[in-house]
Amino acid sequence: MKNQKFVLMSFFSAAVLVGMSLQGLGAPLLANFELSNPELFLGLNATSFAAFIAGVITFLVLNRHPVAYRFTDEVVVELRKVSWPTREETIRSTTVVVVFTVIVAGALAGYDWVWGEITSRVLFTES
Repeated sequence: MKNQKFVLMSFFSAAVLVGMSLQGLGAPLLANFELSNPELFLGLNATSFAAFIAGVITFLVLNRHPVAYRFTDEVVVELRKVSWPTREETIRSTTVVVVFTVIVAGALAGYDWVWGEITSRVLFTES
């Protein structure tokens, strides 16, 4: 039960994502079928209201579903066991990745330039 706030926060995040997805898909779908998106009350249109209701239902279903609750609780417990890197290790690893990426990008750019020169001299010369 000490992980309850993290579990509820996860369920709330899932509900917000479901609501935002439904709202983002609802308006273009209505426009595709040339239907209007009526304003219901307080400036809230139909897709926003449906997204809100879907988010609330998602939260309530996840909160009452024992398998989802147990899974999320186990995830939180396992994340507490993770050995997170220190700031110095993260900076060092990020630097290595960025430098290696720049080197590989430079090598690919060099290969591209050489291949472009070779093909332009061979293909585009008047014989």
